[in-house]
Amino acid sequence: MARHERSDEQFVPYVDRDIASHRVKTVSFRVYNDAELKKQCVKQLHDAETFDCLGHATSGGLYDLELGMYILL
Repeated sequence: MARHERSDEQFVPYVDRDIASHRVKTVSFRVYNDAELKKQCVKQLHDAETFDCLGHATSGGLYDLELGMYILL
């Protein structure tokens, strides 16, 4: 039987009860005002080095992880 097919038995995924014992009770959303949005989106870049000697992004550099994810091809 292929992996995506199911038998006539009910499919029951494995759940570790110690880990999955909490449920989300509420979720809320809100809109940022202009000052909050600007505070969240501005990052000062002050390091001329982009990567350290191990190839990791430097803090304050162009690839600072606070700016988001990056992929080197």
